[in-house]
Amino acid sequence: MDAASGRILYQKDADLRLPPASTTKIMTAILTLESGHKLDESLTVSKEATRMPPTKLYLRPGQTMTIEELLYGIMLASANDASIVLAEGLGGSVEHFTELMTKKAHELGATNSNFTNPHGLTAADHYSTARDLALLFRYAMRNALFREIVQTKFSSVSSTAVVRKKVVPRRISVRNHNRLLWDFDGAIGGKTGYTVAAQKCFVGAVQRNGVTLIVVILGARDQWGDTKRLLEYGFANYETLKTASPSAEKSASVETPLGARGERPSGMTILPQEFRAKLNDGYILQVAAFRERDRAELLARQIRDKGFDSSVEPIATGRSDASFRVRVGPYADLAAAQEAAQQILAKSGLRALILALTPHEAS
Repeated sequence: MDAASGRILYQKDADLRLPPASTTKIMTAILTLESGHKLDESLTVSKEATRMPPTKLYLRPGQTMTIEELLYGIMLASANDASIVLAEGLGGSVEHFTELMTKKAHELGATNSNFTNPHGLTAADHYSTARDLALLFRYAMRNALFREIVQTKFSSVSSTAVVRKKVVPRRISVRNHNRLLWDFDGAIGGKTGYTVAAQKCFVGAVQRNGVTLIVVILGARDQWGDTKRLLEYGFANYETLKTASPSAEKSASVETPLGARGERPSGMTILPQEFRAKLNDGYILQVAAFRERDRAELLARQIRDKGFDSSVEPIATGRSDASFRVRVGPYADLAAAQEAAQQILAKSGLRALILALTPHEAS
């Protein structure tokens, strides 16, 4: 995306709903910065916040942190516990805060997103799209403090606790997860994300010669390689791309950019022909992804034994290796897919991701 105009220069499945992982925290930060609360206001850590899995600051119940330092915690260290502290402290509850996140996102034009938590851990009905995340990041970068935070490489945040009537401070070092800040010319900020369901994700911006490009990668294996190739492609072909039709996804001017060895970025999946016939209009459940085929087949057998139509889908990456996704379905309608996902969760403890399938995605 051209940050100045908001014009999409290149897209691939830009409106496909996917789990956004910790890029969710971009929306958490937007809502926090526009909450009307002062940045030096302190919020108290709850027991619920401390129960969050890593990545986290390892906060303890009763500690307090300012809103500004919590923002540094979620955007640099991707702290899940800090996200809950913000949601509870500013929204009254996680549920209300996430309702406000979704409402604000829709107001900004990100109407294909729905948030059910402030951190991005995999959850039912928690999703966004590449287009929506680009819109949200473009909006967030207009805020001076947001820009300052996301381009900070290292910082430290402090919390305080009262122990035996004495205020005890604690300093926590935080490091930005965005590698582009160290090794890519013009990088001015971004947010990473990863879960098993979402795989590697990144939303960020790079500025060169007066041009700022926003890049979004979801479901990648080669996170930084893909990101750099797309950005280099965007800058090298900027004049051509900015005059192309916004809908010309398949035109020659926006063909898939290739890497040094001719490979497509790994987020741009190519399915073997024998698997394409399976993918019609409807929905399918993605349960897990593995690099080792035997592990994927083992899980597929276990799910099949529980009464589900499971399969292993090899995903070519344009390299010598591949990944193998365990999928269940397809299902003709969303209600059936949701019911199956609930049954899988109840029987196996696995939380499946519901994906919409269209003929375009299989082409």
